[in-house]
Amino acid sequence: MNARNLALNLLNEIIYNNKFSNKLLNKTKEKSNLSKSDIFFVFKLVYGVIQYKIYLEYVVNKLLKTEVKNKKIFIILLMALYQFKFLNSKGYFVVNESVLLAKKIDSNYAALVNAVVRKLENKELWIVNIKNKKNIIPLTKGIPFWLYDFIKKQYGQSIADDWLNDVNNNEHLYLRLNSEIMDEKHFLNNYKELLNAEKFELTKNFYKINNKIFETDLLKYGTVYLQDPLSGLACEVLNPKSNSKIIDMCCAPGGKLSYLYNLTKGTSKIVGIEKNLSKKNILYKNLERQNIKNVEIFFIDALEYDSKELFNYVLLDAPCSGFGVIKNKPEIRLKKHNKNSFVELYNIQGKLLEKAYSMLDVNGELVYSTCTINKNENEYQINKFLNNHKDLKKTYEKQFFGYEYNTNGFYICKLIKT
Repeated sequence: MNARNLALNLLNEIIYNNKFSNKLLNKTKEKSNLSKSDIFFVFKLVYGVIQYKIYLEYVVNKLLKTEVKNKKIFIILLMALYQFKFLNSKGYFVVNESVLLAKKIDSNYAALVNAVVRKLENKELWIVNIKNKKNIIPLTKGIPFWLYDFIKKQYGQSIADDWLNDVNNNEHLYLRLNSEIMDEKHFLNNYKELLNAEKFELTKNFYKINNKIFETDLLKYGTVYLQDPLSGLACEVLNPKSNSKIIDMCCAPGGKLSYLYNLTKGTSKIVGIEKNLSKKNILYKNLERQNIKNVEIFFIDALEYDSKELFNYVLLDAPCSGFGVIKNKPEIRLKKHNKNSFVELYNIQGKLLEKAYSMLDVNGELVYSTCTINKNENEYQINKFLNNHKDLKKTYEKQFFGYEYNTNGFYICKLIKT
């Protein structure tokens, strides 16, 4: 199977079967026999088509008189346009490869694909011309109009535009150094130049790096862990002391759980709760690779966890809309939302906060975090929670946007029970 055929199959799974792009691509990287350059192309093509799908559909539909009922054939057209506009691919090559793909799926569409793809190379066709001019930029960025308006209503024009301009900038990679295995001096002396490592300014053990990390054994032996630094910052804000009791209420795939272990040098009792049983293997694999021991894991809904004791530290990285990680999970922008779906999400978050409170000891500390920029899930959710619990004191709150530090968007709030 060549690169374009693989990309087509992956896109079909992501768009029509609601699979996560990052999971499928990472699995592909591990198991595919394609060359590194072909794998890189597959990543670029899959992420790109998902990122710009709304815009690509707008342009392709200019040329279609009727709907293309075969879903894979339609994806081939989107792939072709992306290659022309964003990868500057050669016209004859894109046409030829697109027709070959179409013949494998349904030869009856070969002529249509040939005709449409040839026309897609025309740059005048790429111009967006819609009545509502304020929606031109969101459309060209592949962002639904409703989502751009949603962010603008919550934060204003300036922040919404900064967010929009950054929304497809996923060219960032960070690692967390496991200082229990390798100290900072040794890491920098041996890997700074190779990885172009730059210390992340807000955290202790995080570095911005390049893709050469995959050419080393650092990941294999748990010396480092790939993790967004703001995810790690949530753990540092919690700042657990040694010999304490800690619970991570939504712990897979184990990044924050393992960092809490490292921060307390393995001296604390740590409990991890994970509702999604499908994440069991990756969670245990990540913990084992980092040599994390003596951590209790329960695969159960956190709301159903029957805690026999109270905890000094509670970390609740709550399920959320994910608007902060659209850069790395571009399919989030394609998800259909309505008032009811949001209300259900807000209710779950509220219930999880109440559960966290019930497990928090006096003078205990709770960090609530999400990877979204939706105020209803973040500060408004916390304000409602605080109104119900006057014995809680807010000591830290920050909404991060991806464009500020070249990360994902993230929200962190710390509360102390008095």
